[in-house]
Amino acid sequence: MRKTLSLVLLLCAAGAHAQQAAGELDFFSASLAEILDTPLLAASYAEEKPSDTAATAYVVTAETIEKRGYETLVDLLSDMPQFQVQRNSDVRRLNLVSVRGIPSSERITVLYDGIKVNPPTGDLFALAGHLSLRGAERVEVVLGPMSSVYGADAFSGVINVVTRSADSPSAGLSFGSFDYRSAGVYASSRFSGGRQGSPSVSAIYEERGGASPRLPSFYREDYGWYNNEYQAGQARLQDGSVTAVPVGPYDAAEKSSFLKAKLNLESLELGFIKMKESHSSSIGVRPDLTLYTEDARFATGYETVYGRHSYVSPGEAWRLNTVLSYFDYEISPESRFINSFSGYQDAYKYAFSRTTSVEQTLSFEAAEGFPVLAGVSYQRNSVLPYTADLNHRFDTDQSPVDQRFVYNGSTIPVDFHSLSYSNAGAFLRLQRQLGHVSLSAGLRYDRNTAYGETWNPRAGLVWRPGGSEHTVAKVLYGEAFLAPSPFQAYKHFGAFVPALIVSTNTSGYYSYFFHIVNGGLKPEKVRSVEGSLTRDLGAHFRVSVNPYYAKVRDLIQDVIVGSGTFKGVPVASLEQAENTGTMEAYGATLKVDGLLRSGRWIFEPWAAYTLSEGRLAGDPLPFNSRHVLQGGVSATRGRWSVTPKALYRSYTRNQDGTRVAPFATVDLFVRYSAYGAGEPALGAWLGFKNIFDRRYYNAAYGGGVDHLGGAPQNPFEASLGMTYKF
Repeated sequence: MRKTLSLVLLLCAAGAHAQQAAGELDFFSASLAEILDTPLLAASYAEEKPSDTAATAYVVTAETIEKRGYETLVDLLSDMPQFQVQRNSDVRRLNLVSVRGIPSSERITVLYDGIKVNPPTGDLFALAGHLSLRGAERVEVVLGPMSSVYGADAFSGVINVVTRSADSPSAGLSFGSFDYRSAGVYASSRFSGGRQGSPSVSAIYEERGGASPRLPSFYREDYGWYNNEYQAGQARLQDGSVTAVPVGPYDAAEKSSFLKAKLNLESLELGFIKMKESHSSSIGVRPDLTLYTEDARFATGYETVYGRHSYVSPGEAWRLNTVLSYFDYEISPESRFINSFSGYQDAYKYAFSRTTSVEQTLSFEAAEGFPVLAGVSYQRNSVLPYTADLNHRFDTDQSPVDQRFVYNGSTIPVDFHSLSYSNAGAFLRLQRQLGHVSLSAGLRYDRNTAYGETWNPRAGLVWRPGGSEHTVAKVLYGEAFLAPSPFQAYKHFGAFVPALIVSTNTSGYYSYFFHIVNGGLKPEKVRSVEGSLTRDLGAHFRVSVNPYYAKVRDLIQDVIVGSGTFKGVPVASLEQAENTGTMEAYGATLKVDGLLRSGRWIFEPWAAYTLSEGRLAGDPLPFNSRHVLQGGVSATRGRWSVTPKALYRSYTRNQDGTRVAPFATVDLFVRYSAYGAGEPALGAWLGFKNIFDRRYYNAAYGGGVDHLGGAPQNPFEASLGMTYKF
């Protein structure tokens, strides 16, 4: 560790020397207000400053992304106020993300250039390494319910990654601890001699992966069974008995890829997005009840093809936007669990969904200072929901029935559920400027052939006292809905074991546990009210406070319904998803941003304190820390920037109510940029995570017998990378 810190100090000193030779570069010629108020589109489909929009919104610029070392969207969200990321905690999603105390990645809408990249059906979505920020011009984050515009799943917020359309081509490589590596390219070209506004084509590709740390070597007590009994070829079954298993090397590798290409032809844009993500299916599970082997993997793939056309009337009196898209989602046929639930046999998983959608929006100004946005949408879904544990790999070229799948430990055929349903929606948004007050109201209606209709309003008031440019107050109300996903409604899993039927003295089956189907789920609904007050303290600091309250009803939760039967077989414990109970989440964030110049140095400090509380069915919220403090400072001088940052979270509760201890971590990012023809040509960086090598835990998903009391987190990590801009 001393050698690492000494190296950082030497680099900083070298940067100061190089700066004197090369001259000063000001990464921020703009003011703090201009940086924080970079216009965004995600809040209302119209370009607005974050301080003007009727929402709590943030914009993270490309310069900030580079200086803080954000490589993926999950890196950025880890530093975002009111977001809590439980890393390496979920066997299916890898990371579990909570927004304002409300957990689940499926409650967040993620867009790239305004095109949705998480499953429109609400199926499992991993916020992981495949959500690349290479080529990002900015990231827009809007907090709170947004179903009034985006429909289902815009429950906790909307995130939009805006990529560059035409810029200098670049390529980058990075390497790090535990065999981490990434490589990516960005390429673009303008037609018609490269004139501004002429047709252009661009493409981004990035691939990343690594072996991940061998956690049994760093958390010896937590992995005591793995280090001892498993090495002797033993694992536990659910009833506590021990069984023999093959011994293999520890493997919890993560792999991902990202591809985005778009062609801009004046008013027409054609695009393609393809992402893949793979991780261990034993993450967050007790080591005595699962196998951390190479074959235990969970992988998902996402593909989107879209076309977008914009027509502006003569005189620009109104604008018509049309978006057509086709989305393909798949859980890879290679995905499988190898654990106590499957009797340590291969338990393969599969799912797919295909979504075709069209959206038409019309925007115009009904009167001066009275913009109107109206839209209609239609979506058609075809789904094979998340399957039961399959005893062999799913063949996508055959029908499920022809493949003769049986439930693990039996000869009973597996049930498959094929779904087809559609959703039609219409929405209207009005905004009116009355002196120093801006009023907005929106309403969306959705009709779904699977679960019926929903209405979702939104209203906001934005006030600048006396027309001030330095003070903004907001009062906001919104509602949203989370459609019951095929995964929630139709997932079922478990295993059978041989048993003697005493009444007939014949051989049969028995099961310790089965999760069963519930196709009658209703949408979750959330109602939210919040306020904010933002004040510029001179030209160098901005302070904001943002209290909020949200209540969720018809909450979808997995519930133990007791003993019973499945397929006519006795089961000791049956579980299914149900609309049960309510959840309340409330709290507030105090945030400070700054921009200071001292000689040749530029300092960008930021800090946020969030108090987050709530109740879930009368108990404290799981996956939520009451106190979160996050902050850091980017110091820039010439070609160098240095960014230390820290995160503190108080204790967190697991889903079963047990506590995970508080922790604090410190990261450091150092970047060097050389210049050619007035622009960066070569960049190199060093990144250090958890620089004090702490042993700490995040909350772990689930509450069954295989549940971990806390998901162990990575020790100290170092990485080195470089980017060349052609």
